[in-house]
Amino acid sequence: MFTTLARAADEPRPFSRTLSPAEQQALGFATLTPEQRVALDAAVAAYARGEKKVAVAAAVQQVERQAEAKVKQAEQKAAASAVADYKKKSEPGVIARTLEKFKRTTEEAKVERITARVVGEFRGWQGGTYFPLENGQVWRQVGTDIYELPPVPQAEVEIVPSSNGYWRLNYGGGWITVKRLQ
Repeated sequence: MFTTLARAADEPRPFSRTLSPAEQQALGFATLTPEQRVALDAAVAAYARGEKKVAVAAAVQQVERQAEAKVKQAEQKAAASAVADYKKKSEPGVIARTLEKFKRTTEEAKVERITARVVGEFRGWQGGTYFPLENGQVWRQVGTDIYELPPVPQAEVEIVPSSNGYWRLNYGGGWITVKRLQ
């Protein structure tokens, strides 16, 4: 029994439990699922043990899987909505206009511009850099470009679509290609 207590005392508390409610709010913990919190705690623990690459790769994989699931869910919902509208309206002109409106809405969503603040200090990018935003989105740098800056708290960045299917993160006259993870 004493060895169990000693072992429990040696194990550090999960990262998420070391934060105050205000810190959790500032970091967007309210938007995380319980599985995401466990994955984050595991990644931080692995990083603390020196397993940075393994921990980051595992966390990225989980976030990408969850993002893919959300995209599939949204596509299924949109398809179900289009089918329901189609069944409600049998007039060919109405159906054509509805489908055209759906296509336009989808295309407009692709050209949106996102302006948001980076959570914490923004220090530029160094290849594969992650950018958690206050709006709950998480973006990752695609490529190895380096642009170092002195720390800028809550820096405002703009993210715009690019022609290659990725997005561009713009800050202070510099830009990089990024991919949305969440």
